[in-house]
Amino acid sequence: FIALEVDAEALEDLGLNQAVISLEEDVPVPPTLDSSIPVIGADTAWGMGYEGSGQVVAILDTGVDSSHSFLTGKAASEACYSTTFGSSTTVCPGSGEEETGSGTGVNCDTSISGCDHGTHVAGIAAGKGGSFHGVAREANLIAIQVFSRFTGTDCTGFGLPSPCALTYTSDQIKGLERVYALRTSFNIAAANMSLGGGSYSSYCDGSQASRKAAIDNLRSANIATVISSGNSGYKTAIGAPACISTAISVGSTTDLDVVSS
Repeated sequence: FIALEVDAEALEDLGLNQAVISLEEDVPVPPTLDSSIPVIGADTAWGMGYEGSGQVVAILDTGVDSSHSFLTGKAASEACYSTTFGSSTTVCPGSGEEETGSGTGVNCDTSISGCDHGTHVAGIAAGKGGSFHGVAREANLIAIQVFSRFTGTDCTGFGLPSPCALTYTSDQIKGLERVYALRTSFNIAAANMSLGGGSYSSYCDGSQASRKAAIDNLRSANIATVISSGNSGYKTAIGAPACISTAISVGSTTDLDVVSS
């Protein structure tokens, strides 16, 4: 890679150069949303009055730091589903395996690899700040922590440092069922799951029947389940549970709006 200081004209030239694979702003903070928002047309939607007001997005992830300035006042409901079994231990704040109520959806300890992920995802979905905003900037959040603390080869097998945060299918299902249980309490637009693994070139409904059933329940309540297609760089396959036919799988694109490599 090459680090450069350029003006607006040179930056535009680089963006049009076919030899340039990607461009990133070199700053020592988490990724910002100044480019992704216009690429997906969110700013245009805002201009039409679609900002997420009155809507709630459920984030099934490593928990959410709802005290973060980008997410202040956003937490409408919280829960934690985390398992102690084998090399895994619960990360729920009360040391239980199933907890609901204020504060239970907080992010797991950031000394555990990956535990900042849920807050990052929540910010992308519905964060609101002075200069940058998430996609549905006026929406609120349901924070559901579905990961557990793992150590040793369970982590290194995924190329992660130990200890790390991994999630059981059973905890994901509990999280989805919690969203369904809240369907009459909040106007829930979607449940987001930025997690998964494996490689599937066709629908995986048969091998993922339990999660499909939970996703189908949400669909019957007009709640979309949006799932990341995976981080493995596949061009002809996606991970599970994104491969479920009734889920909405989402991949990443570059600032030029082409599929990331």
